[in-house]
Amino acid sequence: MKAPSFFRFLFLGTLFAAIFLGSLALREGVRTAPLAANSSGSILENQKKIYYSKNPGAQLRTSARAYLAGDLGTGEIILTKNEKEILPIASISKLMAALVASELYKPDDAIKVSKEAVATEGKNGSLHAGEEFKSGDLLYPLLLESSNDAAAALAERFSAELFLSKMNERARELLLLSTTYRDSSGLSPGNQSSASDLFRLTTYLKEKRPELLAITTERSATRGGHFWASNNQFLTWAGYLGGKSGYTGPARQTVVSLFSVPFAEESREIGIVLLGSADRKKDVESILGYLKRNITYGTAAERDALFAKVEEKVVPPPPPEPKEPDFVTLVLGGDIMLDRGIRSSVAKNFGGDYSELFSKLEILKNADIAFANLEGVASDRGTDIGNLYSFRMDPSVVPALRGAGITILSVANNHVGDFGREAYEDTLSRLTENEILATGGGMTREEAERPAIVEKYGMRIGFLGFSDKGPGGMAASSNRSGILLASDPRFDDIVANAARQVDALVVSFHFGEEYQDKHNGRQEVLAHRAIDNGAKLVVGHHPHVMQDFEVYNGGYIAYSLGNLIFDQRFSERTMQGLLLGVKLYKDGSMSVQKNIVKLSPAFQPDKIILGKEEKNDL
Repeated sequence: MKAPSFFRFLFLGTLFAAIFLGSLALREGVRTAPLAANSSGSILENQKKIYYSKNPGAQLRTSARAYLAGDLGTGEIILTKNEKEILPIASISKLMAALVASELYKPDDAIKVSKEAVATEGKNGSLHAGEEFKSGDLLYPLLLESSNDAAAALAERFSAELFLSKMNERARELLLLSTTYRDSSGLSPGNQSSASDLFRLTTYLKEKRPELLAITTERSATRGGHFWASNNQFLTWAGYLGGKSGYTGPARQTVVSLFSVPFAEESREIGIVLLGSADRKKDVESILGYLKRNITYGTAAERDALFAKVEEKVVPPPPPEPKEPDFVTLVLGGDIMLDRGIRSSVAKNFGGDYSELFSKLEILKNADIAFANLEGVASDRGTDIGNLYSFRMDPSVVPALRGAGITILSVANNHVGDFGREAYEDTLSRLTENEILATGGGMTREEAERPAIVEKYGMRIGFLGFSDKGPGGMAASSNRSGILLASDPRFDDIVANAARQVDALVVSFHFGEEYQDKHNGRQEVLAHRAIDNGAKLVVGHHPHVMQDFEVYNGGYIAYSLGNLIFDQRFSERTMQGLLLGVKLYKDGSMSVQKNIVKLSPAFQPDKIILGKEEKNDL
């Protein structure tokens, strides 16, 4: 056999190091845990199962400042980046709050909600001063909706100061030496930890307090006349075992998630921690995909056999890493109104569980961006101003909408002022708390004119919303909350300014005439003006039925998407709508897919008729 060249020797040496030492040498500094004994070890050591890379050099890219993936059963760390760096953790803090509360209180201990607890920033949980709950019941809004009020109420029963001391004391007992809590909810940027510490905490909870993690796998809970829906992005993912996410400006997106991950013939329980992420859903998806493609859980002997095959060149080259998509997927729906007949139907048919309405709409979660029009407010505030029809939805619909996969909602329509500005502003606050972007309105005119922007795969997709149906009194101003009106004299400038900030702009209109199958001249003028000023896609709502489509000047127009969920069972046309699937490509082209969604008698979207994908090189 011919002696290997120096370069071949160097290559094999590098490969030896990668496999035997477990160093993946990835772009982000990712590493596997130190591996077990090599072939010179004992037979027993060679049969011990370990994690190792079958594709040394494979790259993992995420937006997270720090992350860690590890085996919850063995404690082995598989992938890491900046795992010791101390960063804000936001609402992941509530895992410790839940642990401490469950240790301090009996499940049936009574907790009375104070005015101070209700005054805590954030609206999730919809708790009211003077209400009384069992301590065990308050864990549900705490962990499902990430209620800051629930965190404050649980802390106050013991004394907010002493409860916080107990959280920090418990962290030290668990050797979470990089972890500090400044409040029980995670609102404070002083609530900090490391990915390494949070993995240790997660391992403890999985082993000692699995009932707490079990709460996070539930879709909803009803206690004491309250309904709490999970706003968890990962709830329906294969193998999901629980977790908690968070968001604040300083922390960005954070998450602790547990999954059952298959490795060859065996599935392992893996914990994933992200801190400082710009897109936790994409980052977790990337880590899970990397584990499945590139990491093996096997014995040292099996690893050595793999190395021998590599040396003999009998192992085929690893498959190429999946490329990042060159397009962003959107799903755009019409009117969502969850009051009146919908509220009654949910109470009667689904036990008050609004999330059940969306249980068959996985199409929303599978999209990069999911959009719809929120026809009214979601609030328990304000006074009915006396319109013929006034819509005010239960505030608990907002976490349910987030849990269903909704990314962006238009708040520019003729029903957002039905209960006055107080209810409207409360709705905006609740959307923000649940990480749902609002478009078409804001707390000021400047905020309303600012496009809602989602960044995916190197593309910036922007959304603007306008109402052509009023109410005029709800127009946003420099010092007053409100919406954008299509009659705004600055309409052209607003669209053009937004278009310059993004790669593709979607403009939503609440326009047209109810129950008309064809668009009218006014709709056409507005849609054309939007595209002439830089919009790529125009979608409409308000007619409650689907209308026609148009390709115009490099843009695409869907004049009305009809109803997504609305209580209008008087006709077949109003009991269905369009979920428009769109792919926006980096080269400027797009494709559309006209998917029809039909509502059951209980107003649940329960049947989707998928359309044919149509490529439009616009």
